[in-house]
Amino acid sequence: MRRAKPVTSTDIALLQAIGRDRSVVAASRRLGLSRDLAVYRLDRLADAFGGPVVRGARGGTGHGGTVLTPLGDRVARGGFESVELLDAHPAAPLAAPNLLRGVYRRDPAPEVRVGRSLRLRVAFEAEDGADVALLLDPEAVLVARRRFTSSARNVLPATVEGLRPSGDLGRTLVVRCGGRRLRVALTEEPVRQLHLRRGTRVWLYVKATALRRVEEGPRASPAPLPS
Repeated sequence: MRRAKPVTSTDIALLQAIGRDRSVVAASRRLGLSRDLAVYRLDRLADAFGGPVVRGARGGTGHGGTVLTPLGDRVARGGFESVELLDAHPAAPLAAPNLLRGVYRRDPAPEVRVGRSLRLRVAFEAEDGADVALLLDPEAVLVARRRFTSSARNVLPATVEGLRPSGDLGRTLVVRCGGRRLRVALTEEPVRQLHLRRGTRVWLYVKATALRRVEEGPRASPAPLPS
């Protein structure tokens, strides 16, 4: 049985960086990841897509390097929906989704205004001025210590409020962003590499397509955030 497996924005950014730098080491440094975590992510993508997304290259001034395969280039250019993924387990347990409510505005670009200071670019259409509810998957958020060029429509400053365990290898990062608390799913390695702790200033990268509109009504609420 085939089903869609979540691919995070970190995976896409890693492939894009390898396409530019032709080096796993340089790409992982650009994203604040360790080389081992970058290789792990590439192996996970290869397993999920049913083929390698990178390959070794010889020659050139660097005497070799790493380049994208046609499959990897397709994923890097087309994003999350470019290839159907095989059934597989996620890298880390998923945290409960972030539930946000705000007002939809069409101009100058489709966005949802959450409170006074948080504006989120979205990819869906709604009636101008409508009250809408959004779900943001914690796995769909890329965390960085500095700004870099990205196709993500939302690049948001945030402050770390806390960390808590999530399964054997995962961590849930709780951040304050635009007056709201958000969850971000990470593994232990980027937590160490980025030196994430309470009070750390970070940037969140979120694609507009990662913000999914949901209908209001009876449903289970996300798990409570730590105080």
